[in-house]
Amino acid sequence: MRTRRSAPARSVPRAPTTPRARRTTAPAPPSPERRRLEEIAGFCADALKDGGAAAIADRASAYVTDATWKQLVKKHRRKGCDELAELARNILTGKEQLHGAVGRAAGGILGLLGRPRIERVFAQELASRIPLPWDAQLAAAARGLQIAGIYVCLVGNRELTDCACLKDVLKVEGRERLKKLIHAAVEDWRSLPGKMSDITGAG
Repeated sequence: MRTRRSAPARSVPRAPTTPRARRTTAPAPPSPERRRLEEIAGFCADALKDGGAAAIADRASAYVTDATWKQLVKKHRRKGCDELAELARNILTGKEQLHGAVGRAAGGILGLLGRPRIERVFAQELASRIPLPWDAQLAAAARGLQIAGIYVCLVGNRELTDCACLKDVLKVEGRERLKKLIHAAVEDWRSLPGKMSDITGAG
């Protein structure tokens, strides 16, 4: 007697599965420090448009040679202002340490800092030619470097939120004094130490 072969079991098609929805994480809101930086960067960009940047170059030309200014801008407009920010910071720190020293020329003090040549030359020319007392000359040189740093970031189409000079002034001096620096940048640079309270008794 023949046994019947059982028919092969039919495979039941699987029901299509619904793909799981991916969880998207919302970007974290910017920190208060970042919001403050973005706000002041926007202020600087607005303050220096419509001729403001050109006014900075014009003010610089009153105290440094055209060749020095052009070389400084050419070097830093692509690479940023980190070296300018560092030199300015060192001058301001050194000025406090050397305040009251006798017989030191501004160029000699700046030369001890050992920065690349064009940054040092710019600071030396500015400090030696601006008609201010000795300590104010050093302060003006440091603030001039910070202004130059903001300028090169602006004309180099870099994000001002990445500008080392802008961030340095904001961190150390605060928003209001940074605004004073920007306003003074298009005015007479002899007012820089007083605007930034770098000199005792200045406000």
